[in-house]
Amino acid sequence: MPQRRPSAKTGMNRCLQAPEILQLICSQLPNDRPSDRQRLLAVALSCRALLEPALDRLWLKIPSFRPIMATLPTELWKVDKKGTGTNPWTVLGVRRAIVPTDLDRYMAYYAHRIREVDIGLLKATFSLEVWLGLQMATSWKHGALSPSAQKINWALSGSKQAVLSKEVLDQAFPFFSLFMGPNTSYLSFTFASDTTIHTASVRSAPGIPSRLKELQLIDVAPATLGLSFLTNYLRTTSWNNLEILRIANISADAISHLSALPNVTILEIWSLRDLPRLHVYSDTDWKTPPPHVEEMPNTAFPSLETLNLISGSSESIEAFIQHLPPDNYLHTLQCTVNRVEPSGDAMTSLLASIRLHCDPKSLRKLVLKTGPPLLAFTPIEDLEMQPNEGVNLTPLSVFEELEELSLNFPININLLPADIDFIVESFPLLVKLKVDTNVSDAVVARLDHNHVLRLLYDLPFLKKLGLRFDATQITGEEMIPASSIHTRPAPLEKIWVGDSPIYSPEAVIKFLERHCPNLNLNKLETVQLNEEYSHSVPVMVYKRRWMAVRDSTIVDRESP
Repeated sequence: MPQRRPSAKTGMNRCLQAPEILQLICSQLPNDRPSDRQRLLAVALSCRALLEPALDRLWLKIPSFRPIMATLPTELWKVDKKGTGTNPWTVLGVRRAIVPTDLDRYMAYYAHRIREVDIGLLKATFSLEVWLGLQMATSWKHGALSPSAQKINWALSGSKQAVLSKEVLDQAFPFFSLFMGPNTSYLSFTFASDTTIHTASVRSAPGIPSRLKELQLIDVAPATLGLSFLTNYLRTTSWNNLEILRIANISADAISHLSALPNVTILEIWSLRDLPRLHVYSDTDWKTPPPHVEEMPNTAFPSLETLNLISGSSESIEAFIQHLPPDNYLHTLQCTVNRVEPSGDAMTSLLASIRLHCDPKSLRKLVLKTGPPLLAFTPIEDLEMQPNEGVNLTPLSVFEELEELSLNFPININLLPADIDFIVESFPLLVKLKVDTNVSDAVVARLDHNHVLRLLYDLPFLKKLGLRFDATQITGEEMIPASSIHTRPAPLEKIWVGDSPIYSPEAVIKFLERHCPNLNLNKLETVQLNEEYSHSVPVMVYKRRWMAVRDSTIVDRESP
């Protein structure tokens, strides 16, 4: 007799018997919102095969203390309702002493599944008596409530918790040790350095995990108060395993301690302020480095590859960069100025410091920008201007290995035709070039579509391009420039056009389809303005025309 082929239902049943497939299915289910967690619980209870993988997913991350509350005996709790009608919150006390057997169910079925403790907005917490009882019931063992947790995000400060009182938050703060154990590799504290219980707790944390690789310290106290704490904190241990460090403002005295961290590859500092520059470089210093630059010991920042600096002043950013020895391994430098508008001289000085304190053999990504990132910056312009005013990019010429160059500071770089020649000749490996796309001012773009063509055909690896350029002369019939190095255009995938002037959306579409065959016009980005303008204002007319370029391609692709 011929053998019967197994039915689709039988094949599906076999799939559901494979633990790795069930684990893969459940890992795709979201678990961030309360509704997601309810859905996961329903999946876990739907059949025996899905119970374990769904519970693993459900308990992978706990965003509050409620999961623990729900698994301990109900007769244990004494509920204290607090807050107003619009913002109620709960503190759980105890009717009797907590004993180890109260934790048996939680420890046996749930604790070992937790990989991440990410405390979000709390509406319920434990009393101090409960926290101490949990600590005693687990014999003061670090990480007892989540022994396999790798990530701890402990945000128990008033700035992050808008519902609970400061008193109960401060009482709970030290008990992160119940969740953080030897296996923890990521630790993030949101704390106030002017609160004693916070600083004492944070200071004790490094001694618990044996393999801490990533540390983030978000100090919500006034910036000047946290400087001494952070400086002393960096001295508490050698931080031999630390690879990623994210901190707020830092004093000049603390930089020497930062520079000695042996394995830190990623360093991010935000709210950087009042940092004095070591030197004010002249226009010629970048051509002939001063002696002190060559004499800097190359032992500082021995492993640093990515540096992200955020400040209200370009001078503080430049000051930190001047602590880098020129012979370093920095691959990515990202600088964000979020308040003060730098002058052209300040920008030139910053570029000179980058030239002198970054190694051309290592640097691949340079990003200089302003914040917030989604809104265009409208600078106050002088009454008298010159057509060639802008920023001299020549100090960057040595960085021939650059793959990304993004210059969107709150000052117009104002690229000139000669700058396009400079970019093509100096940075042949560029994958991303983005300049002046979030500045909206009265400066007339000196570039046009011919310069865009030069970039497309002379930078063979270019995938992302952002420029202000004059698109009004585009006809859609433009051919490959005769002087082009390559006959095929770059594989451009994304474009930012800022407030570039444009006349004919139809002609621009033809131009882009011919010379940018890989471009996804659905993702074309134009200027994001921080003010409301009349529809008749030129920048709004240009914006509507660029949106027509984007939207017409969507219609074309959806039409039969």
